This record gives sequence, structure tokens and C-alpha cells, in this order.
Amino acid sequence: MRNTKLYDLAAGLPLALWFAYSVVRLRPSIAADIEIIASGGGTLFVWAQLFSLAGSALFNLLLVWLLLVRDKPVLKSRGAIPRIAAFAGTFLGVGIIQLPVAPLSLPLQVTAALLVGTGSVLAAIVLSRLGKSFSIMPEARRLVTDGPYALVRHPLYAVELLIIAGTALQFAQPLAGILGVTVLLLLVIRTVFEERVLAEAHPEYEAYRAKTARFIPGVI
Repeated sequence: MRNTKLYDLAAGLPLALWFAYSVVRLRPSIAADIEIIASGGGTLFVWAQLFSLAGSALFNLLLVWLLLVRDKPVLKSRGAIPRIAAFAGTFLGVGIIQLPVAPLSLPLQVTAALLVGTGSVLAAIVLSRLGKSFSIMPEARRLVTDGPYALVRHPLYAVELLIIAGTALQFAQPLAGILGVTVLLLLVIRTVFEERVLAEAHPEYEAYRAKTARFIPGVI
């Protein structure tokens, strides 16, 4: 039963509903920004904020779709720790937006919005290439090594760093920064568990890992 598509769909459904709810929550803010722009009040910040919100909505919609249509895994990571790390790394960032909003200057507000928007759009592009191999838990599906994955092994996490940085910038410090760094560390831990299961499921993964960086070409 655990190896069927039906089981995988049932496991992914709560996450799909969560990301769908995230899109619903973004809708009023997107509509408000569009209304401001339509009335001629589209400042640089409003445009940047709309870009950020629309990028986030696109990213979350893709997550919903892929959680419903993805292939069933060929291998899953064993034990609870890999799953805890994946879950915490995915949702700990939600804690950042529960903090008080930081009083930022206009340039910093625009910078934060652009970081989130750019990261979200790039994440959507990476997701579209990863396609039905997408997973939140450490699981192996079809191995993807082209497109963004020809440059680095974890391009989705790499661009998510922009989202984390832009989000943390908008909220009270130092707690927002501490949570942001914690999410970053969890992303690194997640890659370790993910690469173990990918190497076990796909013998060719070792050769791929030897020639590509983890996050940034030529750096790390």
C-alpha cells in the first residue's frame, strides 16, 4: 500500500491544501496592489510588492499541482530524522512571518520585496524543470540532471535562499535572522539525506555529484 500512487497522493494532499491556502491568503493583497496601480498610485514599492506576491502565488500553485501529479517514489529515506529535518526546513520559515514587522526604510522594503519575488519566480522555473520528481521528504523519483540541475545539485534550495533572506529582512531582528539561518542550516542537512537516498536509488548519481556544486557553481 505504501508504494502505491494512491498512498503518495494521500501523503501529499495535506501539504497541497496548505500551499493552496497560502495562495488564497495572498489573493486580497494582490488584488489591493492591482487596484492601487490601476488608480494611478503605483509607486516603486507597490510594484515590487506585487511582483513579490505574484511570484509567491505562482510558486505555491506549482507546489500544489506537483504534489498531486508527481510520480510515486522509487525509494524513501529511512528513519524519522530525515523527515523531521525536511518538515522543519519547509515550515520553520512560517515562524518568521509571525514576528513583528520591522520598521524598514523604503529602499530596504523594495529590496526585501524584490528578493522574495525574484526567488519565487526562479523557484517556479526550477520546479517546472523538476516536474513530477518533486518531493519535500527525502525520496527518490526520476533523476533530473539537466536544466538548472546541470549547474548545481540543489537549485531549488539555492534560489529559496533569496526568499528566506527577503522574508527575514522584513521582520524583527535578531529573531528573524536567527530563524533564517536555522532554515539555511536545515536546508544543508536536508541535502545530505536527499543525496543519500538518490545515490542509493540511482548509481549514476555519484558521477553527477562529483561534477556539480551543491548550491553555487565553483563555491559550494
